[in-house]
Amino acid sequence: MTPKTTIENFRQAVIKNIGKPVCLHLKKGRKTIVINNCIIESAYKSIFVVTIEGESLINLSKLSVSYADLLTGNARITIQKGAKPA
Repeated sequence: MTPKTTIENFRQAVIKNIGKPVCLHLKKGRKTIVINNCIIESAYKSIFVVTIEGESLINLSKLSVSYADLLTGNARITIQKGAKPA
């Protein structure tokens, strides 16, 4: 039996990786947006904030993502192991 994934599991994983560089995949309608240079800035009760480093297709410097988006698959984060944290 596989362990049940909950929003609290995602919250704990994000809190553990604050300050680390991540790759963020967002599903917006039919399109998937990939932002390679992000850093998890802070985590709150229902959202977390990432800072976008460099240029991306979206003209934003910060982006908030809900843990529910991670649970439903509308957003996905991947920790970048080779990059050094800022």
